[in-house]
Amino acid sequence: MHNRTLHPCAMNAMPLYLHNGSAQRLDLDAAQRLRIERKDLPERRIPLHHVSRIVCSSTLDISAKALMACMKNGIPLAVIDPSGQTLGWCLGARRKETSLRQLLTHALDDPAWTSHYPDWLKQQHAAIAAQTLLLCGVPTTATARHNPRVALCNAHFVKHQQGCAQAVDALALLAQHELAAQLVQETGAPELLAWHRPGLNLIADLGQVIGLHAHTDLHHAPLLPTPDQLTAWAVKNYERHAAHWQQRIGQLMYAFEQFLRNHWL
Repeated sequence: MHNRTLHPCAMNAMPLYLHNGSAQRLDLDAAQRLRIERKDLPERRIPLHHVSRIVCSSTLDISAKALMACMKNGIPLAVIDPSGQTLGWCLGARRKETSLRQLLTHALDDPAWTSHYPDWLKQQHAAIAAQTLLLCGVPTTATARHNPRVALCNAHFVKHQQGCAQAVDALALLAQHELAAQLVQETGAPELLAWHRPGLNLIADLGQVIGLHAHTDLHHAPLLPTPDQLTAWAVKNYERHAAHWQQRIGQLMYAFEQFLRNHWL
């Protein structure tokens, strides 16, 4: 069985250097990955989207399939002689702008996702929580930052003299539905958004972040609904603030796309 360990550049799109060391042949496998055959060492296989450019020795045997794949994917190839002088370049089409679907596919394919994504999600949650606490007039103490929902619900109870959890959840659920619809529309790949990996549900994760904004709307609501009016109240309130919700969802989706681009473009 071939060794399919990824080259270090697989963590992001980075240069691939094949002018020193044991590399003997560069080919393309059936999965459209670059396959590097090495003397007395296992093969290495690298997805094309992990490579920004290739610098190789003039003695490297390059298959036509690998060369054409690099050209089509905008990966320039520089050939150098044994003294280190550049003999020439092979340039194909300019690398095309990567869609959100492609970015997300590349990200989920990268083992580094499990270290980058939780940190980014935590930062987004903390930033929006701090903003919501400020807009609701709740002091941003360490306790409030640690559990913003409890701090906000306590503040709502003081203002409205009734529990608010159901009203917050009803508004947050409407926002999550709209966020999910936009994510599906932008990616065209619902299979990437929920359970693509065990325990990973982007719709639920991002939905919890965007749902924090529901506290702001509820804080400024004149009255809270009775249980039998909850659904109608939530829809009416959400529609009243539709422009704000569009802006909030747009900002979160922009932040998510920038996160993907920073690590996987």
